[in-house]
Parts: sequence; structure tokens; C-alpha cells
Amino acid sequence: MAATGREQLKTGQRPVQNTVRTFKPGDVLFEEGTAGRELYIIEEGDVGVYKNTPDGAIELAVIQKGGVIGEMSVLDNLPRSATVKAKTVTRALLINQLIFQQAIEKVPAWLNSIIKIVVSRLRDANKRVDQSILRDKERGVISLITLLLPSNRYEFSSSIALDYDLVCVEAYYVCRLRKKDITRLLEQIAKRKIITVEEDTQHKKHVCIRDVEVLQLFHEYLNLKAQQKTFKEVLVPEEAIAVLSNIAYVAQKAGGESDEGTTLSKAALVRDLQAKPDQLERSLLDLRRRGLINIMPAENDSILIFKKETISRIKKIKEWLPQFELKFES
Repeated sequence: MAATGREQLKTGQRPVQNTVRTFKPGDVLFEEGTAGRELYIIEEGDVGVYKNTPDGAIELAVIQKGGVIGEMSVLDNLPRSATVKAKTVTRALLINQLIFQQAIEKVPAWLNSIIKIVVSRLRDANKRVDQSILRDKERGVISLITLLLPSNRYEFSSSIALDYDLVCVEAYYVCRLRKKDITRLLEQIAKRKIITVEEDTQHKKHVCIRDVEVLQLFHEYLNLKAQQKTFKEVLVPEEAIAVLSNIAYVAQKAGGESDEGTTLSKAALVRDLQAKPDQLERSLLDLRRRGLINIMPAENDSILIFKKETISRIKKIKEWLPQFELKFES
């Protein structure tokens, strides 16, 4: 005998039925942080997706006819990650969790596992991307590319590359950026010469990164900028860079390696450069004060310890900072 609606409610499960609901502009479909037991398929109208930040709610995306919202909470039973409100008169098909689970049970077990893995990955990406990034879309895209590189990179046109469509899809789910927004932002980053967007013979697009270190420096620059800071290396004068370059040059011939970095005796540096001891001492103390080298006492001498990559980093920062600071119309 079929259970009545009242009997179904006693079990804690909603009746198995599809419901079409109509929302007026401003009506809330669901709120961030609440339990999610339904997903919505937009049949008519537009809805806005909003995220709470310390500066108030911000609009992440507009979902239009054919769009699906609320699916992640139905899949993993975690709270809603955003608030959704109707922007216009909206009609949406509501599918509750019981209907959804019954449909999921009919798909192959391997497909069900893939769906859960994808949802888990998106949730994890949301946690790892600082929510303040949502107020800086370019920083969000760079952070996303950095997160995608370790497991999705491949080689294309003598560069490290990511699938363009993958970046667009992940940008929507993680940063809530629409296709036209991510396209504009990638073009903007390409104008800085940090990436290029290239097509293969099948007209498939690739996001190419010729120098991952530059990409990482730009990511660091954007994070510092959000804190109203800049690279400390910008303040290193050319004289200090020249001395550090000389240390690295001499270390290639007379230096050694340790767990702390490249080592060089001060005496070897003096002999090779034929520098005045007092002047060199002042330069070395300045480099130590700036955190670019360490000086350890040794018997009748001193040992200089430094990182070879420090010079490359300083030079790249000074070379690329003008590109990082380029301004574009929003």
C-alpha cells in the first residue's frame, strides 16, 4: 500500500515529487550557511549568487535559464556556500534530495564516485582560496591557475600549459566567474606577458606559462598588494645587487654547498675581487641586514652563506614589476 504524504513526513523524508516554484525579485531561494536539501533548475528568469565578506555581500554570478544551483549541498550534505536571490521574476524546478538520490542510485557506481570526488575537490578548492580573493578577480584567477598546475599541467608549444576550458569551468565553480569575465581576465594577464592563450590545429585553446617563477611572483605581488605592501627586494639598491652577484660569481669557483645554502669564505672573496676590506665589510653587513646573506664566524675568517636563487628572484622582480603594475579598465 502506498504511503500517504502524512506518513512520508513522519519518516523525515519529503514526498517524491518535482515542484515548480515562482520567485519575485528579491526573494531568497536559499541562504549561505544553511542546510541544503534541494537543488534548483532555472526555467525562467535570472538569479544572483552572493557571498558574504567582511565588506558585505558581493555578487559572484548571475545564473540564467537552464542553470542549476544548489547541487553541491545536495551531493555532500554540507551547508550552502552562497546565498541565491531572484533578480527578476523567476520560475525554478525544485528537486529535493530524495528524488536526487533515487536518480543517483540508477547511475553506475564509478560515475557516482567521480561525482563525489569532483564535489569534494571543489569544496576543498573553495577552502584553500582565501575568501578575500573574491573581491579581487585577477588574484582569484592567478590563485586558481597556481592550484591547478601541480596535477593538470602538460607541455604545449614548448611551454607548461593548462586546458583553457578547464580553467574557465573551475573559475566558475571556485571564483564564480562567468565565461566572459574569465576570458577578459585571461586576456588581461596575457597583456602582462605572464601567460599566453594559444590554439592548436583542432582549435582547442591552451593557457601557456613560459616561466612558472614569474607566475608565482605575480601571485605573491597580488597578495602583497591586497595587504598594501610590496616586495622587500624592490628596496635593494643596485650596488648591493652587484656585490651579491660578485659573491655568487666567486662562489662558482671557490664556494661550497651546505644544507643552509651556498657557502664562501670572506677571504676568498677579498682575494678574487681585490676589494678594499673596509668597503667590502660595509657592503656585506648591508646585505646581512637586508636578509640576503648570513655571515658565520670561522677560525681567522668569516663564512658567507646565501641562496643562489636570491639573485634570480631580485632581478626578476625588478624586471617584471612594471608589467605587474600595469593598469587596465575594469
